[in-house]
Amino acid sequence: GDAIVGDQDGVVVVPAKVAETVYSIAHGREEIEEIIKEELTKNPGPPGIYYPFMSGKIKVDSPLGKLLATKGITPANSNQFEGSADW
Repeated sequence: GDAIVGDQDGVVVVPAKVAETVYSIAHGREEIEEIIKEELTKNPGPPGIYYPFMSGKIKVDSPLGKLLATKGITPANSNQFEGSADW
């Protein structure tokens, strides 16, 4: 059946037919959030430099795209970048 997911911000129902794709996208975002937190702990600065992706997909040449490349995350292995087919 459908997946019902909730946290302190609210609840959402994810149709079963897209649940795997939604999980993949959400999991990728969680991994990226951890990388950003780690980077800001090591190099404090304005977090906004890494957050243009909140409204869409990551641009390869953005500060976040460059940071992720240093961690081995690229369009070839992530669905979070512009041009990804998943969403």
